[in-house]
Amino acid sequence: MFNTAPIAMQIALIVEDHPLYREALTRLLQDCLPGYQIKSTHSAEEGLRLAAEHELPAVLLLDMGLPGLCGVDAIVAFRRKWEGLAIIAVSASEDRREATAALSAGVRAFVSKAVAMDVMTDIVQQVVRGGIGAPKWVTAQGEDIGAGAPLVSLTPRQREIVMMLSKGYSNKEISLRLGLAEITVKVHVSSVFRALNVVNRTQAVLMARRLGLYTMEHAT
Repeated sequence: MFNTAPIAMQIALIVEDHPLYREALTRLLQDCLPGYQIKSTHSAEEGLRLAAEHELPAVLLLDMGLPGLCGVDAIVAFRRKWEGLAIIAVSASEDRREATAALSAGVRAFVSKAVAMDVMTDIVQQVVRGGIGAPKWVTAQGEDIGAGAPLVSLTPRQREIVMMLSKGYSNKEISLRLGLAEITVKVHVSSVFRALNVVNRTQAVLMARRLGLYTMEHAT
């Protein structure tokens, strides 16, 4: 007697907040992964909820610049759900620090959103077939230039400062909470700005999160 149970269709997941680019990626996956069920959503939070309804997806295309859960935080959240998930990070950034952070967090490839669609197709197919080899950073020109530069590092005190900045504390409030002189806090904040190459507190918190130097877990 033949087994007539339906065969589960493999899933490919897209998490991208820009509707036009999300639609372009959906068409790309439909063309290069025939027979796969393509799921897409606008946020990592919704992607995690959506993915919870399915087995391990064959591949995830993850925008690094999402609102809400994003960057390394999002990578870690998906890998915590599925340790072996094949993730392709897509980004408008050409920042080596961000590429290195994403690759260190476990993505198979960090790919510029500006690459030609045939390049993206080739990367997706390589990842799905397990033929990507070493994780790669693919620039807008379609070149794999590697990502061996060391990450930016923050001292334990600087990480504390970033955590306080994320909560909206003023220099005076930080000085009271950490038992430091206010001028010392100001020096630490300035050093954080220089280390992250940013000019204000909001940028500092966002960049620290994107580089995996400060995560949502630090805020709890």
